[in-house]
Amino acid sequence: MKRVKLIRLELRTTSRRTARHHLQSVVFRCTLCFLVPFSGTVAAQNRSGFEKPPILRASQLAPATLLNGNNFHVDNAVPTDGLTADFTIRSDVGTFQAHGLEMLRIRIAEIPAIVELENTSKTKVFAQSVARNAARPIAAAGQMIMHPVDTIQGFPAGVGRFFGRVGLGAQKIKEAATEPEESSASERAGEVAGRSLQTTRDIFGYEQERRDLAKQLHVDPYTTNPILSKQLDDIALTAFRAHVGVTTTMSVFIPGSMAITATRVVSTWVWDTPKADLILMDRKKLEENRVPETSVNAFMRNHAFPLSVQVAFVEDFAHVAEVPGAASIVALAATAESENQARFLADCLDMIATYHKTQTPLIKIIARGTVIGRDRAGVIIVPAEVDYVSWTRQMSYFANRSDLISPKRSVWLSGQMSPLAKKNFDNLGWVVNENIESLEGVKDSQ
Repeated sequence: MKRVKLIRLELRTTSRRTARHHLQSVVFRCTLCFLVPFSGTVAAQNRSGFEKPPILRASQLAPATLLNGNNFHVDNAVPTDGLTADFTIRSDVGTFQAHGLEMLRIRIAEIPAIVELENTSKTKVFAQSVARNAARPIAAAGQMIMHPVDTIQGFPAGVGRFFGRVGLGAQKIKEAATEPEESSASERAGEVAGRSLQTTRDIFGYEQERRDLAKQLHVDPYTTNPILSKQLDDIALTAFRAHVGVTTTMSVFIPGSMAITATRVVSTWVWDTPKADLILMDRKKLEENRVPETSVNAFMRNHAFPLSVQVAFVEDFAHVAEVPGAASIVALAATAESENQARFLADCLDMIATYHKTQTPLIKIIARGTVIGRDRAGVIIVPAEVDYVSWTRQMSYFANRSDLISPKRSVWLSGQMSPLAKKNFDNLGWVVNENIESLEGVKDSQ
């Protein structure tokens, strides 16, 4: 009987201990859940050793001048997808999503332009011109909604594919290079009609009016911001029809912002050169640099590249065209599925071209998965326009790629790595260079 009582007592004690431990565990988990969102640096690590991309504070990723200003602020909580940050901009002219720090700079720079164009459309002289010429009224920016075009779960087609299984990338290159040149009859008819209307406008200076307006506002005439693009269209068309000159006075300046990611020369080209001439110039340069015709055709047909980005890409390519394997970059660029991917490749090419010119000359370029170079000293260079790299399965695969094993290998990031990702890359023999805005003037760390 005593033994039974002892067993019951032990069971009761064990039950209390278990309950107490369970309560402590619940409290600990609740505390952790409370702390993580505010820490901004903790990424959940599962049993496999990989991280779940964290939600970071905006101030950890971008300078203060891009987070608050006249007519706008950026949400403090910024989700990441393992490579790219997803910023939310709230402004007096609407809410915008910016996938990556580069796009944040561009969208912030566009806000004063949107405000300026809205104010211009309300002036008495402009309103009278619209009425006299029966031009369509200019829609207020506040009445327009900007929807992400190619969004998948909040992110457009991301740059993660460039660090995944190389075989998938090779297949995409093949598909893009062999895509049929001809469209369906209905598509061709629509394209012809659209080109006819655009040509009629261009003959009389509409396109130049639009480019001049963009130049005054210091924005990309080929912006993919639907709000700004529509305003440029409407005001340029109205000014063209009414023969009214449009003069803007930009009263808002945002330090650190930029409208076009390219050199000053390229920026001048996209403002001062007709669209058709830019397209012909790009094709001619690629052909002169002996890029295979299939790659040229696939690249030039890829609508993921805004024309301004295409021009910058081709200009940078010219600086490395003589490096063996350089043409593979064009073939890879032909497979870009979104502006996000197009800009990533254009920025990677810009980084590696700068490395070639200012660091150690490259002797080989391989675009397998992503852009990779090998310099004269035998160092493997991987440039990456990314914001925050988490240690994910995908990143582990890339860091351990058998074709990248070398005594000297380095990765050059425009952003940063998580502590765990940095530790693992270091352990695998990679030299990690973080927060590299430009490779020009940076000493080679090898």
